[in-house]
Amino acid sequence: MAIASTSTKSLAWGERFKLRLSTIIWFLLGVGFLLGLPVLLDVHVLLLVAVVVLALLLAFPAAWLVRRVFAGQRRQSRLWSYIKAFLALVFAITVLIAAPLYYLAFRTDLTPLTVPQAVLSNGKKTVVFQGMMHIGSEGFYKTVVYDLEKALSDGYAIYYEGVRGDPAGDKWFSETLAGGGDLNSNYETFGDACGLQFQGPYFQLLAADIKARPERHIEADVSTADMMHEYQRLTETDPGFAAANAQPKPAPSDDGEADQMTQLFDWLAKATPGQRKILGLACRGWMTMMLGAKTAPSALDPVILDFRNEKLAERIETSADDKIFITYGAGHLPGLLDDLQKSDPAWEIKSLKWMRTIETPEDLEGQI
Repeated sequence: MAIASTSTKSLAWGERFKLRLSTIIWFLLGVGFLLGLPVLLDVHVLLLVAVVVLALLLAFPAAWLVRRVFAGQRRQSRLWSYIKAFLALVFAITVLIAAPLYYLAFRTDLTPLTVPQAVLSNGKKTVVFQGMMHIGSEGFYKTVVYDLEKALSDGYAIYYEGVRGDPAGDKWFSETLAGGGDLNSNYETFGDACGLQFQGPYFQLLAADIKARPERHIEADVSTADMMHEYQRLTETDPGFAAANAQPKPAPSDDGEADQMTQLFDWLAKATPGQRKILGLACRGWMTMMLGAKTAPSALDPVILDFRNEKLAERIETSADDKIFITYGAGHLPGLLDDLQKSDPAWEIKSLKWMRTIETPEDLEGQI
């Protein structure tokens, strides 16, 4: 009698555990569905319809499998087993679709993408290097412009990044480095798709000072012709560089990639606010993840980074200005410091702070 009582208690405990576990799983699936439902509706209501239809089809084999594996489920009606399988599949598929988007959104906030603002000095000259991204959040660019205005009031000369146009190298630059189009236009379009801003318009806030004191605003970058000549020189003198960049050029009629980009931009023009919001979340998360990851050096780095760093270091060394504020891509800082130290080992980083470049756009509301 005691043995039977113990067995009954053990069975009852097991059933209670299964019930509690089942309740927790259904609760989590339900919460996941409620969180994922706005994503489906923002993309398109037909996506929700597709999830329901898919769940209806998969519920038949799913219900059969559950009843086959779990004896307790066979005590329920087949209709109830099918309904539960259908609901579970709707919840699970919705979670699977929405989860990557939520991951990308949280990735943007949990591991923000940052750039350095470093103060370099050799005891004679002071260089403030402001790391830049060509597209980013509005708050980042406003902070940079504020720092530029303060630097101007403190007597700094401003060195700007931006490969200068040259008829001798523009075509080569467009085809080799800019993807066959205007680089700034590409940045603007990509930034708009991601809910971010292109840096160019924010520097227009300095237009009055540029006009009044042009000698304090210097285009410090090389020209497209300079880069083309360096590319040609390396191709002739460096077998490794030549081999790494010996890419077959597409045929003139091969415009499939351009057509795809055109289709994407056409879709963006017609996209609903909800679709643009979803795309922006995904794009910002993807940029944070990709740009924040360690990547292998590019085959074109000797031209895009090394050559430009050398020329920038030469300009700093020969400049009459002893206080210089530089706005350049963040990836140039290590190479620039190395080049400066080659001519003067006294160059070092005196201070360093980090600035966030990508944030979720604010959508503020109020009442009057």
